Amino acid sequence: MHFTCRVEELGKDYGTVQAVRDISFELVPGEVFGLLGPNGSGKTTTLHILTGLLDASRGSVEVNGIPIGHKESRQWIGFAPDDLPLPLSLTGTEYLDLHHRLRKRDDGDVAARLADVLGLTTALERSIIGYSHGMKRKLQLIAAVMHSPELLVLDEPFRGLDPEAAAVLRDLLAMFAGAGGSALIATHDMLRAERDCDRVMILHNGQQAALGSPSGLREAYGGLASLEAVFLQATNLDEFQAERREQLQAALRVGRLEEGPQ
Repeated sequence: MHFTCRVEELGKDYGTVQAVRDISFELVPGEVFGLLGPNGSGKTTTLHILTGLLDASRGSVEVNGIPIGHKESRQWIGFAPDDLPLPLSLTGTEYLDLHHRLRKRDDGDVAARLADVLGLTTALERSIIGYSHGMKRKLQLIAAVMHSPELLVLDEPFRGLDPEAAAVLRDLLAMFAGAGGSALIATHDMLRAERDCDRVMILHNGQQAALGSPSGLREAYGGLASLEAVFLQATNLDEFQAERREQLQAALRVGRLEEGPQ
């Protein structure tokens, strides 16, 4: 089966607040797709709808032609959220075993190999309550990947990872896409997005502000030097930069004056 994931005219309301408005895109097998945007732009809400954790107010999400709310569609998705919702009383091994049973699969060998690569093997027999932020992140990544999904959805996956683990994750994403999978990552890290993503969507106030490859977007925005510059312009944040710099400089000057001579 040729994997497909289509998001069409997606919308999500919380009362009178439109958190997501008319977002459409298709995930292509073999690519890493980045979802970028300021805090409150709708990134996490979009991911939660795409993984079936939230119901959309409007529009649709289909995986292999099946609506995302259908049980069958979820077998193709691996998800690691940003907020680390883990059962702290379980050990790492017990948590992964729980995923095995819920998916009715035995992915123990894959999980063990991933744990070894990520340097988590010795910690698996310890309770998760004693894990550092980075260790919890690694455990979630293993749980998301070990059943060989066709779509990997990661919310701020690099947050809290040490440089070695971050390098492993970069390789994992590249290999996952190289094997024909689709990876969707939400991130604030413009440098990683520019380096690692084949395409990106920039969200602003719940709406699509820009969509394309990093190089294509730089060209479309007048040959800007970086994806970060595109991001600032697409979200209108560049208009406030000069004012913020002046305010910061003024605050620092006032601070030095109040401190007085030493």
